[in-house]
Amino acid sequence: MDTATNNAMIQPYSPDWFKLRQGTFTASEIYKLMGEPRSAKDKKEGNLSQTADTYILEKVHEKITGITKSGVSNYATEWGIEHEPLAATWYGKITGHDVQDSFLVFHPDIEGFSCTPDKFVNLDGLCEIKCPVNGANHFKHCMITSDEYFKQEHPNYFWQCVAQMVITGREWCDFVSFDPRVDTKLGLFIYRLHFNIEDATLLVEKVEKARELFNNYLAIFGNK
Repeated sequence: MDTATNNAMIQPYSPDWFKLRQGTFTASEIYKLMGEPRSAKDKKEGNLSQTADTYILEKVHEKITGITKSGVSNYATEWGIEHEPLAATWYGKITGHDVQDSFLVFHPDIEGFSCTPDKFVNLDGLCEIKCPVNGANHFKHCMITSDEYFKQEHPNYFWQCVAQMVITGREWCDFVSFDPRVDTKLGLFIYRLHFNIEDATLLVEKVEKARELFNNYLAIFGNK
């Protein structure tokens, strides 16, 4: 699929955007596949966790019913959507990077694996922007100083960034946290995560396993 041609005009959060993501594993939720199963036996056999299994079944349900989860609309999400453009503007001014609007992208080889980065940056980067309504969460983001800390303390955002790099082939992703109420340099925090082959390989293994289970479940429930 030529995602640049077919999906460039699809606006994030539009009905068409939700429809195209129907039944796909998305970068924003890919952390649900990354946790380890509880039992030693499952770990040894390379099985996925119960959380992963539930996520896969949710995607099977989307595929069978044609009903796509449209997200949760609340004050926190509205705050984030409202302030993301300002965050992107400040990010571009501070870094001097060429910040470009993004679009829905599918992995070239793995079926049903997609992402919509917040922005494409230059020719080799991305940025993922968070605007927490809870200021404490912004300060928690400001404490990220290493990849391992990022992975341990914020696995949902860490694996989202990794997935976006895997899907788009970009070399780095800037994790950006923005709080317009903080009138100092700490109002905009940037942590650069570079592509790491070990993390990428682990993620691809989990996604491919999940895709196999998805197809098995679809064969079972889709024929009932």
